[in-house]
Amino acid sequence: MEFRRPRGVGRDRGLLATIAGRRFVKQAAIVVGMFLAGFLVTIFWVFPAPLLKREHAVPRVLDLGATEARQRLEAQGFRLRIEDQQSDPSAPKGSIVWQDPPPGVVMAPNSQVALIVSDGPPDVPVPDVASFPRALAERVLRAAGFTVGRADTLPAATEAGIVVQSRPSAGVGRAVGTPIDLVISSGPAELTVPLVVGLSLAQAREQIEGLGLVLGATGGRVVPGRPEGLVLEQRPPAGTRSPRGGRVDLIVTRKGI
Repeated sequence: MEFRRPRGVGRDRGLLATIAGRRFVKQAAIVVGMFLAGFLVTIFWVFPAPLLKREHAVPRVLDLGATEARQRLEAQGFRLRIEDQQSDPSAPKGSIVWQDPPPGVVMAPNSQVALIVSDGPPDVPVPDVASFPRALAERVLRAAGFTVGRADTLPAATEAGIVVQSRPSAGVGRAVGTPIDLVISSGPAELTVPLVVGLSLAQAREQIEGLGLVLGATGGRVVPGRPEGLVLEQRPPAGTRSPRGGRVDLIVTRKGI
């Protein structure tokens, strides 16, 4: 009986069927592996940034301004959301006083960080300085954090130099550093301003000062046909009650140019 070998069997068994073939495949795998390793080393050397985005720790943005806080968060891949504004006694207006998540928490890129912005120090109520001597009232206002503004005088039942009221009034809230104006008593309105319109300037001065008042500013106005130095107007008007030492301003005629 004669057995015949199937045609093609044993003649072509592929590269792995021979020692030389297996050696060639092994060497080729080594060459490809070295090429890939060199490629990856080159990529990481030339482009040191990570190929994939990684999580980052939330940076601290407390006490920063809103613009700087936004830049710092966005540089780390986070988004910003202004949650609210609130008064803070020590933080300047516009600075960050609260953040969530807090600094150091690790989060994925594009995560949102909520912030609260300072609205500045809270308003302080104006202290009640009515009936205080002026010097004491000014010290109280400065101790409360305010500055002293303009001082106006007017006749009042109290003696001269006593505070009648403040502007804004006592109890009104204002920011620290706001100037507070004072109204000061010039003394009781015990004198009546005389009528001096139509008199000469010398006669008007004599009447005003004779009653215990003071001649104030003297302006001039050209009135054709009227002699120079006659009183045309007076402030305050005749009949007004004024404290002793109150001022009376006059407008008198003057020569034309």
